[in-house]
Amino acid sequence: MARKTRSPEVVEKIKDNIIGEAMKLILDVGFNNMSIRKLARRLGMSPTNIYYYYSSQDEIYLNIQIKGFKALQASLENASCSQKDPITALEKIIWAYLEFGFNNPDYYQIMLNSDTPRYLEYRGEKIEPIAFRAKQMAIDAIAVPLKIIKRICDQNLGVPKEDAGFRAYQIWITLHGMVTLNNRNILEELEEVPEILIKRMCEDLMLPFLQKPDPSKRGKTQ
Repeated sequence: MARKTRSPEVVEKIKDNIIGEAMKLILDVGFNNMSIRKLARRLGMSPTNIYYYYSSQDEIYLNIQIKGFKALQASLENASCSQKDPITALEKIIWAYLEFGFNNPDYYQIMLNSDTPRYLEYRGEKIEPIAFRAKQMAIDAIAVPLKIIKRICDQNLGVPKEDAGFRAYQIWITLHGMVTLNNRNILEELEEVPEILIKRMCEDLMLPFLQKPDPSKRGKTQ
């Protein structure tokens, strides 16, 4: 009997359901202990039915990455798109990153913290194009603040052009650390009011952009 054709909306809903349950399974048992059979049991589907939507557990995992970084990029761009002042836009991006990380701990864990395969491990394999797309989505998301920082540099506001990349990494690494420590409940064990520490860290990240660059320090990362 021929399979009944499902609408694109229904297909996307099923794929999203598979992604959501796979994310929970990876967090529960680890990527190496995940299997399509285990996932099928959780979903109440047959393994064959899952293979109709995804070719392997690696493809499912990579689509978790793609969906997560796509959502992160949208959050960062939406936070800054209405801001004409690049300084304000950068500040909005910083808080949008934290909000995404705090509100989506499961996605964030798999996107950036879990012991899961990365692009280089898929080189030369059939699934490499999907892995490359996941990698590119990550780069595009993390590049959002860099674009704003370059605008700031073009207007000679606080940071010399040669430091744009360094400042972008500084912001990302700092925010990533705060999200990770917060989501693991470490900040609240160390600080009575972690919100105060987070606010001060964000303010400190903005300081280089609020002062005129020192010509004597051009070309030197501080």
